[in-house]
Amino acid sequence: MKSKKKDFFISILLLGFFFGIFVLILHFKLIQNPIVEEIEIPKSMVDLYEEARITREKELNAIPLEQSIYDQMSIEERVGQLFMFGIDGNTSLEPNNKKFLKEVKPGSVLLFAKNITDEKQLKKLTNEIQSTDPKIPLFVAIDQEGGVVSRIEWDRVLTEPQNAIGDNQEAYEIAKSRGEKLKELGVNTNLAPVVEYTQDRRSFIYNRTYRGALDEVIQKSVFTVSGYKNASILSVIKHYPGHGDTPKDPHFVLPEIKVSKNQWDRYIQPFSKTIKQVDVDAVMIGHILFPDIDKMPASLSKEIIQKRLIEDLDYNGLVVSDDMEMMALKSMGSKEEIAVKALDAGVDILIYSVYSEKEQGSQKSIYNYVLKKVQDGDIEIEEKVLKILKMKIKYGLLNEGLLTL
Repeated sequence: MKSKKKDFFISILLLGFFFGIFVLILHFKLIQNPIVEEIEIPKSMVDLYEEARITREKELNAIPLEQSIYDQMSIEERVGQLFMFGIDGNTSLEPNNKKFLKEVKPGSVLLFAKNITDEKQLKKLTNEIQSTDPKIPLFVAIDQEGGVVSRIEWDRVLTEPQNAIGDNQEAYEIAKSRGEKLKELGVNTNLAPVVEYTQDRRSFIYNRTYRGALDEVIQKSVFTVSGYKNASILSVIKHYPGHGDTPKDPHFVLPEIKVSKNQWDRYIQPFSKTIKQVDVDAVMIGHILFPDIDKMPASLSKEIIQKRLIEDLDYNGLVVSDDMEMMALKSMGSKEEIAVKALDAGVDILIYSVYSEKEQGSQKSIYNYVLKKVQDGDIEIEEKVLKILKMKIKYGLLNEGLLTL
């Protein structure tokens, strides 16, 4: 009898031991690969319009509108679509800027606080910018994340920081309201939201991120993108693959982050899960080095952009660089050479925030260098330009009427 009791207690102890081991393993697995709840987001009007347009073109066996527009563009106009340029001026478009924009015809312009004084002035400026190219409207972009990165500061909806957003509904409503206000001002593109995840207060990006657990950050990102879409604003999620916990600021130095190939899928979840749950139309690539993945910074890496973003995540939206003026890329060659490396790696739109057109490394010099490479057949840009035109059609900037211009 005593032997049976002893065996029974031993069995209980063994069962408890193995159960404890199981719980520890499960806990470890969840830390390594946390379960992220997936949510369903209704399709926005821009998505539904785009689907209807593509279906109609297929039914009519018609040439896609973006291809028809592309075929009518000069090589100079096509190359211009690859650039997002910063400009001078804070009251109106200065004569030198106006001349420059008419000559180069960049596909996008990026506005900063220096370009903005009040609502009336901003509307006038954005109208002037669009008037420089009556054929192909521009993406007029801004960094309006809210909080510390707010180029417009006169409205609470425009300045509410990401780290103060409490839940998904608030994320959606702020993005939609912010998008509607930006649209009224003539801005059609927002370089936001920051979807990176970190809980480290020392991180360079910490003050610009959503608060909460990983799944909460992802869901807020998804609802934010959806809110912007329903305001017909192109939102650019950033900065893929993510700055994580690094305190290093790419404006001054190239951040280097140790992420092994086995850790990669977990590390990029803020991006991969957001892309899976909502139709993301633009992703900004950060100037960040992942030495265990590639020897080149992410913004110049075919492995990180073409393989791990476009192919592995089945991503077909725009790929936008972070500001190419940052010091993080200084050792990678001349600005002209770096531009070609980024395009070759898979970037569609290159951002150059500092207006200049005379000296080496200027916006004009970089444009001319890329143009020559395209003319010589060293760079293939048709797919990139078609993606840009397709996105301009999707967001209502381009239509069939422009084919006759």
